[in-house]
Amino acid sequence: MNEEERLGKQMKDENGKRMVAYNAQMTDAFGYVWCMVVEDEAGYRPMTGSDPLQSAWYLSHFSDFTDKNGEVDYTAAMNRADDTADSYNWEHGYTPKEVMEIVASSMRAQFKKEVVA
Repeated sequence: MNEEERLGKQMKDENGKRMVAYNAQMTDAFGYVWCMVVEDEAGYRPMTGSDPLQSAWYLSHFSDFTDKNGEVDYTAAMNRADDTADSYNWEHGYTPKEVMEIVASSMRAQFKKEVVA
């Protein structure tokens, strides 16, 4: 894929800012919740559904990492969540460096917000 194709695949929000999948290590009873980070926006957006009829998106499900005794391998589940986010970002045209830059820009925005407050 050439550079123009790669850039054309990148996910952007309603304001044209780049956004990437992120494992914020946010969990519920079912697994690691899919989160999105938007360039220069403090925090992250958990993909939990916008109304009661929508389900959350998951980077990994605990049921996939539960043994016959009911014990969950949380390390393996977290690693799968990281791998899922990395794969999604790559498939959507983001290099690991670009993902780090976008996440860092979000952290900077959060820091500025906290310093001003």
